[in-house]
Amino acid sequence: MKTRFLIVRHPETTANAEGRYIGRGDTPYTELGTRQARLLVAEIVRWRPDRIFTSPLRRTAEVAEEAARVLGASIVADERLTELDFGQAEGLTLGEVEAAGIVFDFHNEQSPVAPGGESRADIFQRSKLFSLEQEALGGRFAVVTHGGVFRSLLVHLLGLPLDAIWAFDIRPAQVAEVLYVDGRGILMAFRRPAGETAPVAPDEPQAL
Repeated sequence: MKTRFLIVRHPETTANAEGRYIGRGDTPYTELGTRQARLLVAEIVRWRPDRIFTSPLRRTAEVAEEAARVLGASIVADERLTELDFGQAEGLTLGEVEAAGIVFDFHNEQSPVAPGGESRADIFQRSKLFSLEQEALGGRFAVVTHGGVFRSLLVHLLGLPLDAIWAFDIRPAQVAEVLYVDGRGILMAFRRPAGETAPVAPDEPQAL
């Protein structure tokens, strides 16, 4: 059985542009993000998925809903596709986190990244459970989600260790195609939609 995934990260938001950690909160698109949203809708429509899945947050759902409307395809909002919960770091920049004395640790897989938040193992586990369900069905699925879930899905589908999430430079409006067949995933494409400007510097926060 073959399962094909089109994994899409939401367009650029004001939080992305400001380097803020936004997990469960929401944030509007920038001017670039608005253009990216149109490009991502067209990308999904061209790919013609059997079903579209989305995080319930508006920065993902707006793209997924418009693509589903154009295609006449079914759409499912799944809480498991929501971004990492940043706890006390929610809405802050790294500098603000440090100034507030908040313990913030992306390196420990099992501990929350910040007090009151989730761990990397938490987001990996819920992403994995979502993926396993679709793998068992077979078909073509577009998944509109966030940077943390995007990385976790790739790690699961490609059979990589959990710390391999940092091997992927995943920016707003990033797109990946993965073919899952015979118990293994193959990365078929990894791209941004046409028309995007130069990417953000790689040392800026990525899990937004």
